[in-house]
Amino acid sequence: MSPDTGNKFTEGGDDSLSRYLKPDTPEIKEIKSLQGNEYEYSVYLGTIEYSIARYFYENDLKIRDKDAVAALNNIKKNYDKEISFFKQDLEIEIIEDLIELLEEEPISHHEFKLAIDYVLEVIDNRSWMEDEQAYLKWAAYVMGLFTGKESEEYENSVRKFAARMGLSSKHADLMLMKGDEEDYFEFVESYGAEGTDELTEEELVAEMETKFLSLPEDEKFDFLLENGPEFYELVGLYISDLSERGEFDKIQDLYEKLTERYDDFLYLYVYMGGIYIEKDPFLARSYFEKALETLDKLDELSDSTREALRAKFLNLIDKLD
Repeated sequence: MSPDTGNKFTEGGDDSLSRYLKPDTPEIKEIKSLQGNEYEYSVYLGTIEYSIARYFYENDLKIRDKDAVAALNNIKKNYDKEISFFKQDLEIEIIEDLIELLEEEPISHHEFKLAIDYVLEVIDNRSWMEDEQAYLKWAAYVMGLFTGKESEEYENSVRKFAARMGLSSKHADLMLMKGDEEDYFEFVESYGAEGTDELTEEELVAEMETKFLSLPEDEKFDFLLENGPEFYELVGLYISDLSERGEFDKIQDLYEKLTERYDDFLYLYVYMGGIYIEKDPFLARSYFEKALETLDKLDELSDSTREALRAKFLNLIDKLD
């Protein structure tokens, strides 16, 4: 149970969450999603997410994201029932905290359901991270529930995951909401995209890739020369695009200019090896060997990531022999 509310609302058993909601209006019913209206509804979204994160961290570290999804769906489906209907402690935790808020600042039935839907989407947006507690851990982290040591361990785990997935440090920072997402926002906004505050991290990166590919060739080139290692996904995207167009002279020009500036650009060597596997296996092998040599120069890689990459590069080299 919530340490703040205890059994304040559940002792009687005949209360219900719906009693604290206002009737819908035609204007409110027109709202299809809270995307883009996060600030206006932040206190409601924050209450739901904080309730989940606090319950996970303080009461049951074994629950999984799917348990949070089940709780939210059950509340949305049965919010008009008496609170005694709900049997799971997580559900009661969320309901109690919401009632305490809604007593002072009620919203309508439709807005309440949209708030639940929004949080369900936030949870789903973490599902790709290969962890049954991806959302729960992230929520506890961003809401400041973790100790300093726990936060450090979580950040390291996310960075290792990002490296294993071939994601840049900028993307890892975005996942951690470290503030560097502004680099993504600024890039997208500077090339005419609107509504970036409404995008999830995956949508934001996809939007950035789309905008990058739409740039004139000279602007793409200049951007990668200045920012290649930080946005190395875009380097791979551009090299792949040039390869599909058969513009290998441009690829070599980019490669030479990048290596003049960054001689330990690991993923550049990987991308170069990848595009030459069929076209020139001997050249591809030389790039993978260069990637292998670079591994031990990179202090930011964990030992496990380093060895996993080493095994992959050696396997590729063996296949090219």
